[in-house]
Amino acid sequence: MPDEAAPASPFPYGIASGDVTHDTVVLWTKTAPGTDVAWWCEQVGGEGGNLNGEAASDADTGSVHVQVTGLTAGLQYRYRFQSDAGTSTEGVFRTIPTDRAVKYAVVSCAKHNSGFFNAYRAVARMEDLDFVLHLGDYIYEAAEVPTGKQTKGADIGRPMDPLNDCMTYEDYDKRYALYRRDADLQLLHSRHAMMATIDDHELSDNAWLGGAQEHDDAVDGPWTDRVHAAMSVWSDWMPTMRRPQDGDAVWQQIDLGVAGRILLCETRLARSNPSDPKTEAKTAMGLPQRKWALDELATPHDGWTFLAVPSMLSDLDQAIGDEEALFALHKLKMAEADDPSSFHDLWDSFDFEQDALMDAVARDPRAVALSGDVHFSAEHVADFREGTFNEWTVTSITSPNLDDKMGWPRGAQSRDYESAFLRNLPDLKWVDLDSHGFLVIEAGLQRLSCQWWFVDTVIELTDEVVLGHEVVLAANPEGTTAEEAA
Repeated sequence: MPDEAAPASPFPYGIASGDVTHDTVVLWTKTAPGTDVAWWCEQVGGEGGNLNGEAASDADTGSVHVQVTGLTAGLQYRYRFQSDAGTSTEGVFRTIPTDRAVKYAVVSCAKHNSGFFNAYRAVARMEDLDFVLHLGDYIYEAAEVPTGKQTKGADIGRPMDPLNDCMTYEDYDKRYALYRRDADLQLLHSRHAMMATIDDHELSDNAWLGGAQEHDDAVDGPWTDRVHAAMSVWSDWMPTMRRPQDGDAVWQQIDLGVAGRILLCETRLARSNPSDPKTEAKTAMGLPQRKWALDELATPHDGWTFLAVPSMLSDLDQAIGDEEALFALHKLKMAEADDPSSFHDLWDSFDFEQDALMDAVARDPRAVALSGDVHFSAEHVADFREGTFNEWTVTSITSPNLDDKMGWPRGAQSRDYESAFLRNLPDLKWVDLDSHGFLVIEAGLQRLSCQWWFVDTVIELTDEVVLGHEVVLAANPEGTTAEEAA
């Protein structure tokens, strides 16, 4: 007699932790609406007692958000949820330490129908990370067959749900459910806490305060309704207590103890119209967030400061005059189609704010910008009058890179276009236009490193991951060796 099928889990979308601090964390799961759920959390390998409690899942969505307090800095904890229908899988997270180096991964841009989430699985298997920083485009709102200028997905059996562009609460909710059914994304959430901001695809392609490139109020309904729906769904599915649909800021400072801090920014919800004239008032961040970021960057800190922005700050304009570089810029949406001008969605459209942020980072020898969005990896080093600007750009998890868009093998024809970038952009020290992957940042007391890790492919499932590039910055006290400072 055949075995009976295993009963469906009452927690089909797994578990997650996020917005972790030195002594708190937000735990998340989703089950049947209005269900009484017990939660449990305890130190891994510790002798202390456990923290536990009860919560009711949201009466409409079934989500559970629990903010756990009273934790100890720098320790690993495990947790799970239980209802009358069964028990969830067990997850782990680490609280942020106060007195040692901090190590974390940086990810961006995961398009479901463009590839498998091999990079998420590789991050999940790194046991020594303190958390994961997501710079946005956690989901893509686009239809299975894009109605705008986005690249069509790969034919690998990972269709979008719904098949249409996400417009309503129900559409976005289905899209997050699709993502959270993915085994590798569930594994990532179960192994590490996540800190997340948003970029345009949590809303719509090239979104700003008053609309988006592919949004037409007359056809699609009011933009404000779409934003409210998208942000309501984001806060329902993410392990966070931030509620942007109710006016909460998405941007936040993450305290890394003696290792430093992360200024995690958001550049869509208060963004000026990119076609507006360039003035000091034109902003990607919104004026309150801009003031906060610049004030924080001007405030001395003994540790490292990371300005984490969803999209790359560094200019690419100097490459527009090169035929090969312009071809790649067009394909990557870094220049307007069939036009040599910069793409209006880039920081170049907000040049006062761009210059102010880059100047502020350059003035602090322990400040670095982190960015994503552009679907390639890059190291930027620019000399300013008052210092050096360093920016480290993470590639995409799956969203199409140059080789994906052109249909040629990874690391082949794109090398000519990488050379064109390097010839024409003196501040660009290294670039990879093809590979998918993530960053690993290790911020020590005196030494800072960034590693670019790449997966072999996203068109099929694979465990192959290789180190593609590494940068090390050091600020050693006089007489201290690099080994002692690490």
